[in-house]
Amino acid sequence: MKKIVIFTALCATLTFATEHEHEHGGSFEQSKFIPDISLIVDTGYVHRNVSNTELEKSAPTSNYGNYGTFKEFNTNNGFNLNYAEMMLHSNVDQAFELDGIFHYGTESVEIEEAYFTTKALPYSLKVKGGKFKSDFGRLNSQHAHVWDFADAPLVYNSFLSPEGINAPGVQFQWLAPTPWYMKLGFEAMQKGNGGTFANDFDKKDGEPLYVGYLKNSFDIKDASVLLGVSYANGVSNIKNAVSAAPIYKGNSEVYGADLSVKNYFNSYSFINWQSELLYRDMKSDDVTIGKDKKQSGYYTQIVYQMDENWKAGLRYEDFLQDSYGAKTTLNASYKTSEFAQLRLQYSHDETFKMYGNNKAIDEIILQLTFAIGAHGAHSF
Repeated sequence: MKKIVIFTALCATLTFATEHEHEHGGSFEQSKFIPDISLIVDTGYVHRNVSNTELEKSAPTSNYGNYGTFKEFNTNNGFNLNYAEMMLHSNVDQAFELDGIFHYGTESVEIEEAYFTTKALPYSLKVKGGKFKSDFGRLNSQHAHVWDFADAPLVYNSFLSPEGINAPGVQFQWLAPTPWYMKLGFEAMQKGNGGTFANDFDKKDGEPLYVGYLKNSFDIKDASVLLGVSYANGVSNIKNAVSAAPIYKGNSEVYGADLSVKNYFNSYSFINWQSELLYRDMKSDDVTIGKDKKQSGYYTQIVYQMDENWKAGLRYEDFLQDSYGAKTTLNASYKTSEFAQLRLQYSHDETFKMYGNNKAIDEIILQLTFAIGAHGAHSF
């Protein structure tokens, strides 16, 4: 709570200083040095056919060998204040940009991202450093308010954790001089973010997580195609969330392939087909703790934006090993403007049955998302 009060007071002080400077006509204009500031607020109302207690019991004791239905947002039946997210961005000088994203929960605040980005390196090179969301795959680097659905796919929750790969480190990217868009990236990050690369026990200082990817984009008439492959490698030390007993120790690899095809009909109307396949290979160093595991899962979705305001989406997802059934999600969204969105979403989740339940989860989410302040364009 103290952190929230201090940060709020700092923002108020900067605003007052700007107004005071204008009133007295000083030659120094503070406003030129205040970063772009925006605030995202996400709320929701949830109704599902299982209680909060039943849903909590369905969450896996770890992400090793389980898939689970754990939810980071809209976790409770009834009203949910999911998060408030404050973003700051500014040019530091001719060489660097600086970004900070601060995630406010109902009882805590955390630095979700804080990183610098270079602006003037030769040979189409770019370097990012600090704490940031990895560019692994298609969804990992996106914040929740950009998603086409109210929740992340199950395979992301299971393999990469609900927050995705997000940790301190350094990123190198190179834009190749090809006739089409081609970007090659490499990241060295601190492991321990959760999911496959958890660091629950036997912790060693400075153990890295390595991520690499190749992304391509090109146009076919009115359609834009994005095609990418990704790879992550690191050590996993995973314990049982209930008993705290170690259940897996070893090296893990996660492979990803993604494809997006977006066809525009006019300035506002388009249809976008997006799919991702993730595969992980976990090699145990100690068979008395846990065995080798190979798992894969995918999602595929179609989103149709009818006009400037209305959008609808359909997503289907499943696992290719130990599958107890798929999950299907349907939603419709209405934007009153670029800064406010109302979404109604329904999902039917058969994966709940893998925990000894005889019924699937039927869930309805009514979601409201607001944005104020500087609002940059979203990526393709």
